[in-house]
Amino acid sequence: MTSVTVTEYETRLYWQGDHGAVLTSDRAPPVPIGLPLVEPGATEAGRWAPETLLVGAVEGRTLLAFLERAREAEVSILFYQSCAVARLVASPGQTPHLTDIIVRPHVAVATDAEAEVVRRIFSELPAHCFPSSVIQISPRIEPVVETWHARAARPVVREHPSLALP
Repeated sequence: MTSVTVTEYETRLYWQGDHGAVLTSDRAPPVPIGLPLVEPGATEAGRWAPETLLVGAVEGRTLLAFLERAREAEVSILFYQSCAVARLVASPGQTPHLTDIIVRPHVAVATDAEAEVVRRIFSELPAHCFPSSVIQISPRIEPVVETWHARAARPVVREHPSLALP
């Protein structure tokens, strides 16, 4: 007998007039939503554009899918940080569309053998990352994988500029 798991994710969106809204869920704090990114400078400070939330969802799902596969492969992750970008093309008379999503994870592991396993996991991940089936674009994953030997001095890892807090 085959077992199937079905999980539902429910959100509610409350319009606040003009171009503002609040996205809520029973399992997370409310998120203020602003205008879409197709209108330059239109998103209010402190509000997330729906397109940015989509990019964040892909980036977060990439992390979780990677961690699951790394656990299965018995790879110990010492460090993980990422940034992601999506390109939205808008032409007069045409519906804006995403051309690609790029996730750039930066990962450190303890051995060269683990680094090779991590590279293999990332090369296979786009086909197994659920957003690929939802948005008709497979995210491109461009990892940086380092080996941090136990006795070697660990490099200072600076946050990617897009990850810096305001």
